[in-house]
Amino acid sequence: MSNVDTARSAYEAFGRGDLEALREMLAEDGTWLTSDELPLGGETQGRDTILGNFAQLPNYWSSFSVEPEEFIDAGEWVIVRGTQRAGNDAGSFEAPFAHLMKFADGKIVRGEFYADSAKAAKVLA
Repeated sequence: MSNVDTARSAYEAFGRGDLEALREMLAEDGTWLTSDELPLGGETQGRDTILGNFAQLPNYWSSFSVEPEEFIDAGEWVIVRGTQRAGNDAGSFEAPFAHLMKFADGKIVRGEFYADSAKAAKVLA
């Protein structure tokens, strides 16, 4: 399976809430980076901690999706462009995102998720 295929599978698993399938695609010592201005943000170390953060998203959002539109093969990196949507009782937002995923031995070893944190923080305030 190519890195792009694994990235697609990871998005599909996340989209259906299948964290166990996602576990198989993440390196045990992986790193995840998101805006530190948001709950659960900053740099997260370790597969179990990363998945634990994903599992907490419903504590902040009643609806949450990341919808990839393009996967770009950059060797050990895959770049994903898409749209993020989220909402809760206070409101909702939609924004483009870029996601950099680094691979080693077929596993995701680093994820860097770049999105409009200001829009998300406004809804969470």
